[in-house]
Amino acid sequence: MKKIFAIAALFVPLTAAIAPVDEPVDIVQLPPLTVDTITHEQVLHAIIFVESSGRDNAHRVSEDAVGCLQIRRTMVRDVNRILRRNGSDVRYDYKDRWNRQLSIEMFDIYCKHYNLITPEEKARCWNGGPRGLQKLNTKRYWEKVKRRLNG
Repeated sequence: MKKIFAIAALFVPLTAAIAPVDEPVDIVQLPPLTVDTITHEQVLHAIIFVESSGRDNAHRVSEDAVGCLQIRRTMVRDVNRILRRNGSDVRYDYKDRWNRQLSIEMFDIYCKHYNLITPEEKARCWNGGPRGLQKLNTKRYWEKVKRRLNG
């Protein structure tokens, strides 16, 4: 029985591939991808909106996520580690999370260090850490950011 299934599995794709096409196939024109035209600032502002609705004073107590980008203490430590590794004397304090400009600086350092280029990489890794692209739950977050970019 297994041999029959194996033989059938081999021949079905072959017969489909050589079967004549009765009607001409229409080429579907898809709209161009606009992801390449999205600027870093647009992605950043979309993430800020998703994270805090644009509020600098946002605070999620249960996660100690603070500010417009909802930065947690672990992110500040990671950014300071990156800066130390790069030989920089700059360091951020936990209170810097409340400052929009300093939060954006931390975001930029994070994206540059982890080589996050596309809008999806930036959003999903901001939400899920350096391995955010491997985490399924960050896809929902990316959908929220995309909706904001398109809206």
